[in-house]
Amino acid sequence: MNAQIKTFKLRPFITFFIIAALVFVSGCARYARNVDTLYEPAATVNRGAGNVYIVIPENQQTQSQNIKWVLGKVLDDKSRKIDEAFSTRSPAEIIQTALGLEFKKSGYEVISATKRPADAQYLIDLTKAEINLEQISDLADIKAKCRVLLGMDLFKNGQQIKRLQYESTSSKTDIKERDMLAKNVLQDALQSIMLQAVPELQILFNQPLK
Repeated sequence: MNAQIKTFKLRPFITFFIIAALVFVSGCARYARNVDTLYEPAATVNRGAGNVYIVIPENQQTQSQNIKWVLGKVLDDKSRKIDEAFSTRSPAEIIQTALGLEFKKSGYEVISATKRPADAQYLIDLTKAEINLEQISDLADIKAKCRVLLGMDLFKNGQQIKRLQYESTSSKTDIKERDMLAKNVLQDALQSIMLQAVPELQILFNQPLK
């Protein structure tokens, strides 16, 4: 009889520890390891026309489906690195795609390239394309922060007209959609960059050459 009473009393504690262990394991595992984004254009600009070349370095173009690009790191709640965040596209390709979608939305014909054609009507040469993504996986929630840095040389009819640089940061905390949080902050940071860059680029394209 005593043995049965002791077993009954221990059962709630055993159940508690099992549930706590499951929550802990699922909490540690629930973060985005593979990060990409289906970019949604955000900038509002006037309708345009013409060809826009967006050039990235050849070594930033993905040559194989097996290549993974490191976008950042995953930390635990004590700031210890536990993993990395990857993408099937390089930071330059991600930014090139976002810029291209913005200009297509505005009516331009967009050509992605790895070399500058000499006679391009409008050309954006991405000289710097950095994405730094950090996730902190905690038992209760996950925090994500993304910094995007973009540098470019701007050309019109083969003549360089401007050198520009843009930077943006986005951060969020979530409890439920842990695997989506990294994509969301990446999208937000990219949109913030485009809201700065695209209107200015269009103005520069429309200005007469000196």
